[in-house]
Amino acid sequence: MDKYFGFSVIAAIVTNVGSFIALFLKDFLFVKYFDDLKEKRSLKRVAQHYKDPILLTASELSRRLEQSLKNKQIAINTFNKEVLFDKSKYMTVTTNQDKYFLKYRFISTLYRFCAFFGWLELYRQDITFLDSHSKKDNFKSALLIDNIREAIAEGRLNTNDTNTWNDRFIFREELRSIGEGMIEIIQEQRMVTGYGKFQSLFIEFEKNEEPIWLRPVVNFFVDLKQERDFRFERMELLNEALKKLIRALDANYLIALNQPILACLLCVPTFASIKAAQRICKYK
Repeated sequence: MDKYFGFSVIAAIVTNVGSFIALFLKDFLFVKYFDDLKEKRSLKRVAQHYKDPILLTASELSRRLEQSLKNKQIAINTFNKEVLFDKSKYMTVTTNQDKYFLKYRFISTLYRFCAFFGWLELYRQDITFLDSHSKKDNFKSALLIDNIREAIAEGRLNTNDTNTWNDRFIFREELRSIGEGMIEIIQEQRMVTGYGKFQSLFIEFEKNEEPIWLRPVVNFFVDLKQERDFRFERMELLNEALKKLIRALDANYLIALNQPILACLLCVPTFASIKAAQRICKYK
């Protein structure tokens, strides 16, 4: 009887332990595993969704920065208040000194800058609650993006004499507000404002300096100096940080942009991949 009772106790213990293990696996481990899997897929989907627009806007901004850095005098002639508030409605001479053309170049530079930070802000908002997984990749992306912000937001980068050097920067929260200001909702989908609407925004800015989030962007670019202007150094740092981000997202993207396919790629109405553009152009 005692032996039978002992076996019964052991069997009951084994049964209960098995039940607890099964319950633990079912209600904790399995649930956590599938939740983790779901969140990782969501994070990957978000990253893939923003990859092409971030690549495109980063490369457009990078090209404009390179053009300005290669010929500082052109940048100085373009990025000034006289050009910015010029009232020309069309080109009058077919040269790169035409006031209408210079103003277009100034405003389009501001747009490229703002559009890039608009897409960054959309990406940041979407991954806010999906940031607990893929820590290594997230840390790498965050570091690359922080290097971009640091190039124009970190005052300590300039170790020169501030009494003799000109310098201006855009604070990190201001960069966030620039991104937020560029976001609009089109058919229940959040997008970055197009160039047409940005031009309309700028007409309002010319009248009363509104919206206020445009002020730091204009202030950063306007009235560059040929000598002792650290903003040119910031542009170089920003350009290098942009290229690092582009390489991290797509190692072949910069190579492809140096080929004639670029013209076709930019004509594709959606953010197409390089391969898709190659098929459209029949470029080999």
